[in-house]
Amino acid sequence: MKKLLFVVSAITAFSLLALGTSSAEPTHPNEVGLYMTPDGYGATGTYVIDAPVEVYMVLTKPADVENGDAPYTSINAFALSVSFNPIPNNNLFFLGADLPPGSIDIGLRKDINQGVLDFFVGIPFDVPVTDESVVLATLYFFNMTTAPTAVTLGPEPRTNIEGQMIYQSEEGEIRVMHSVGGSHDAPVFIFNGEAVAVENESFGSVKALYR
Repeated sequence: MKKLLFVVSAITAFSLLALGTSSAEPTHPNEVGLYMTPDGYGATGTYVIDAPVEVYMVLTKPADVENGDAPYTSINAFALSVSFNPIPNNNLFFLGADLPPGSIDIGLRKDINQGVLDFFVGIPFDVPVTDESVVLATLYFFNMTTAPTAVTLGPEPRTNIEGQMIYQSEEGEIRVMHSVGGSHDAPVFIFNGEAVAVENESFGSVKALYR
């Protein structure tokens, strides 16, 4: 019961405050992407058809950008939306997601045929950051088409930091997550393709996208 109350309280506070390469190269603080490996440096696409696929949602270099980019050691909540283009029409299936044990996800849209999967997750413990990365969720898909489907990451509509993806550190501080693609419209993962990693942007120009 204590754990449940903790998670519900955390979610409430959270809401109120809150084609080039096959592998991504996160270089800036607080970047989130989708990868074929859990370290945040793996392939950003897959050509697997007619078999289940694991895709890792990873936050890399979580840091307090308001305090000299001091690295965070853990996180305990996050909110974002995963969008698909074109909208799957019973060709790409979402089989489910593994979240940290005990997590409560109040994301509303979970039908991939609507084109969006929402995640608004509170976690009843601090998930540690390892080697500058932390797995937020492991997503499972089954692809039945050879046509490309691009995946982008953007804000979950109910957060109060308008237009931003967000996470919470162990200190209870809400911070913005930036798409590793460079914008909310840029693919971070492609089924039957490879997403383009943004490696040459200056941190200042990336930050400017979110002002």
